[in-house]
Amino acid sequence: MYKQQEILDEYDEVIENVVPPQDIFAFNESRSCADLKRMYDKKQIDISPDFQREQVWKLPAQTRFLDSLLKNLPIPSMCISLDISSQKRVVIDGLQRISTIVKFLDAVENDDEFQLSSLDDIDDRLSGMKIKQIKECFPEVISFIENVSIPVTVLRCDLSKKDHMDYIFTIFHRLNTGGVKLNNQEIRNCIFNGKLNNLLVNCAIDKYNEIKALLGSENSRFAFEEFILRFFAFQDEFSIYRGNLTKFLNDYMACYKMIDDEEFEKKKTLFSQVIDLVFANNIDHKKLSKVILEAILYGVAKNLEYLKNGANVDLSTRYETLISLEEFKTENLQGGLMQKQKVEARLNQANNVFGDSSQK
Repeated sequence: MYKQQEILDEYDEVIENVVPPQDIFAFNESRSCADLKRMYDKKQIDISPDFQREQVWKLPAQTRFLDSLLKNLPIPSMCISLDISSQKRVVIDGLQRISTIVKFLDAVENDDEFQLSSLDDIDDRLSGMKIKQIKECFPEVISFIENVSIPVTVLRCDLSKKDHMDYIFTIFHRLNTGGVKLNNQEIRNCIFNGKLNNLLVNCAIDKYNEIKALLGSENSRFAFEEFILRFFAFQDEFSIYRGNLTKFLNDYMACYKMIDDEEFEKKKTLFSQVIDLVFANNIDHKKLSKVILEAILYGVAKNLEYLKNGANVDLSTRYETLISLEEFKTENLQGGLMQKQKVEARLNQANNVFGDSSQK
């Protein structure tokens, strides 16, 4: 029940009303599928971070898209941001389309055994075919798809400017309305890609089994990475949290985007030690929701040296004390979980419970 309410709270959160900066402008162009593949290969469009999540389009959807290209059916315009400071292009709308194009043309180049779905409503030269078969038997199919033009809207922006970054984030939300919508962390993974983002992915991989056990869920679509981001953001910037979690996490990623190697290792070590300490102390993870685990990790991290070195520190007992408090009772975990007052109350209580009472 707690977890379902957390999901509702996060989906219902309103994205800030962002006014378009006057120095962002858009223009239209056409790109062939071969051109998009070339740009991807030359790292002119960096979509590799999103290949780290599971493929959102299943094989039948990929196959039907290739069939649409072959039949020259109208293809919705893609939307790409062009960062003038780095010349990096980011796919805002059309990630699954360009992913399918890249996957298909990669298979053509490498004689891959990749096989398309067998479907009644698509061209026989594609249905159920391996790419190697298409290349050998129907080379005209490959040539045609390579030369199909895709309409592209390009937003020329400067992602070193915060108002530009905020605007691009808003556009991601507005445009990703069809199919499987990108969630907040998937969007951050695109536009805030840097050392901090690498740290989140690194921590999620290193502590995958422990986080999975503690939360009782798999890592789906950067869920663990966002949870780890929340851990670091509240550790570093708790005092400036104002109740809008999306803005808080966006601002944190923008501010800490390019942390240095020393800070990278420091944060990685902190998260690893906190997770290991909580996991090793047999806390009853079956009862944990995201907000309860978040509070536990916050309290443990703030008091890490004491908990590692203190004599007879029983985390399980402290956990039982924590969840008996008013802030963690069921009726107080029903809605508005990320309101400023509720977050402050939970994290402050966790800091107290896991701290050295003799020093307070």
